[in-house]
Amino acid sequence: MFGKTTVAGPGRKKKNALARRVGVLVSAVALAATTAFTGATSATAAGYFEAPYPAGESYQVSQGNGGGYSHTDAYNRYAWDLALPANYEVSATQGGTIVISNWSPYWQNGIEVIIRHPNGQCTQYAHLNQSFYEPGNWVPQGRIIGYTGMTGAASAPHLHYSVIDCNTRVSLPSTIEGYVPATGSWVRSSNTRA
Repeated sequence: MFGKTTVAGPGRKKKNALARRVGVLVSAVALAATTAFTGATSATAAGYFEAPYPAGESYQVSQGNGGGYSHTDAYNRYAWDLALPANYEVSATQGGTIVISNWSPYWQNGIEVIIRHPNGQCTQYAHLNQSFYEPGNWVPQGRIIGYTGMTGAASAPHLHYSVIDCNTRVSLPSTIEGYVPATGSWVRSSNTRA
């Protein structure tokens, strides 16, 4: 049930580079197969997405939609960078099936988790320090899926969160907790643990 991906650190052994490459390839194939068999379509994200951390907590949006630093292209335009501390709990914003939970095929994302939701869209959680589940596992909304980090092109610990088109990885307009939080705002979570 649990497949653990971690970043090497004190007392931890680095994963074999070949095994990591195979894992990335398997994750990419799993995403392609899942989208092909379920017929995901490109559309604006539907449904209610809770904040990707435990209920009652608030964290600042360090970069919001269309942020000038790195949220300027189609893949990041509607993403949020949330200033969570390193090695902190990241929760599923809706229930769904894990599609990717490993080093991303795109180095900039580092360790990422992508979850396919019943509404046909995916959520992406990037720059993680650790992920817990294997592709194919179903997780309920609120389940802890990994810990924040600064893998990939992150310059400080944070969570890069986005609702994406499962076929193209293009970010989609969506909300967190029912609204579109701007850069500098604090988002209070109602995401109860599952």
